[in-house]
Amino acid sequence: GDERSAAALPPSSPRSGGCFAGVARRATMIKRIRSSESNVLLLDAGDQFQGSVWFNFYKGAEAAHFMNKLQYDAMALGNHEFDNGVEGLMKPFMEEIRCPVLSANIKTDEALAPTFGSSYQPYKILTVGSERVGVVGYTSQETQALSRPGPHLEFEDEVTSLQLQVNKLQTLGVNKIIALGHSGFTVDREIAKKVRGVDVVIGGHTNTFLFTGSPPSSEATAGPYPFMVRSVDGRQVPVVQAYAFGKYLGYLKVTFDEAGNVVKSTGNPILLDSSIPQDPDVLADVEEWKKSLANYSAEEVGKTLVFLNGTSEECRFRECNLGNLICDAMVNNNIRFLEDEHWNHVSASIFNGGGIRTSIDEQSRNGSITMEDLISVLPFGGTFDLVQLKGSTLRKAFEHSVKRYGHSTGEFLQVSGFHVEFDLSKPSGSRVRSLDILCTQCRVPQYEPVEDEAVYTVVLPSYMMTGGDGFSMIKNETLKHNSGDLDISVVSNYITQRRRVYPSVEGRGAAGSVKKVHLR
Repeated sequence: GDERSAAALPPSSPRSGGCFAGVARRATMIKRIRSSESNVLLLDAGDQFQGSVWFNFYKGAEAAHFMNKLQYDAMALGNHEFDNGVEGLMKPFMEEIRCPVLSANIKTDEALAPTFGSSYQPYKILTVGSERVGVVGYTSQETQALSRPGPHLEFEDEVTSLQLQVNKLQTLGVNKIIALGHSGFTVDREIAKKVRGVDVVIGGHTNTFLFTGSPPSSEATAGPYPFMVRSVDGRQVPVVQAYAFGKYLGYLKVTFDEAGNVVKSTGNPILLDSSIPQDPDVLADVEEWKKSLANYSAEEVGKTLVFLNGTSEECRFRECNLGNLICDAMVNNNIRFLEDEHWNHVSASIFNGGGIRTSIDEQSRNGSITMEDLISVLPFGGTFDLVQLKGSTLRKAFEHSVKRYGHSTGEFLQVSGFHVEFDLSKPSGSRVRSLDILCTQCRVPQYEPVEDEAVYTVVLPSYMMTGGDGFSMIKNETLKHNSGDLDISVVSNYITQRRRVYPSVEGRGAAGSVKKVHLR
């Protein structure tokens, strides 16, 4: 149950970060386990969608193809499965996937009941050896705000929805029940604690890394594997997750007694590094599918009428227009139709200037912008994530932005929806003179001062979320984090919508004298 499996990301890809993962490696390990163990289930906890150029181009067909190839037994729907709407989930993915797709807490209205409603199930009874095992799915209740499921779906409370389905399974005489889903580690533990009859919980969404013993790579552990939770009816329930990006294959060995009680559960995520050979058959498939991607990166996304300045001299010292374009795209990608008093749930974004790696010249190729150009600007394959944090944390982030000002370091922030004024004559740590953010709970958006105790929602790169460029306050103080869409897909969609872009430097951040940097 790895949370975001890098479905078809070839390990040689410059955007997959070294020699880990890749579907061909996973295939090798799955084959090994299937040949050495009996009663094996291969499960996926959701978010097969999103996160690479493969998804941009193939839109889920690649995920279905390789999941079929690896013969998954079941998967749960994650929030990213809805990134292209229900239509984009039905076609191609749901039409082509051969394993059952599960979620007990997604309810459709009459409009979608006959189509999407019949494509997934709340649970599936799988026959393993001579025993029946029930697998019940669940999906994050926050999908409506994180993705684009549209108006015809309700995402209900996980615990309540699961209990209903588990009761059904027990009535059918099934006493070995796995909850498989995508709501994050906190909800996984709630399910283990509160849903009577659930024996094992396999989760995702929070990319939680659990490990027993000393971890094999760079990930720090959030607890042992499996993580044991005492349920309200007094049982010990194993809860597992296996990080993200297909870097690990979660491996949990569970022993049941006759009555369906877990008597033993052991295991650990298996690191899929270069010591594990790539399955030649699957690798050949990857190479074949890769051919179409080459042409894709040369396709035009849109045009720029102006020089998109992504130089270090600009973006690490002051507001740069390519930074503005990227930050505006980050907010635009998170516009949702909400039915409360907010015009949107987020109005602002920040992006570390060091993450912008090159410029785009409007005088070459007549202003044409290709995917290749965007990959050169944003080569790291990160995502633009949604976080909630306090005003005091934002203030610390903006102080950090100019802590070492003048040294061309990457932490200088590009923004959208913020006005900030710095006084660089002041000592490091007290340089933010004023910090304003665009209101969301208002009918006419305007700038208002950031208050230390208020909680704000902001879009930022996953790199900053992990403390990159020294933003430890974001890593340590974020109240809520949800992974978002691939950086280049966010920017390319924004440019495609507009056809022509001409971002300016507009006083979010003009550095007059070095004493003062305005970011408006």
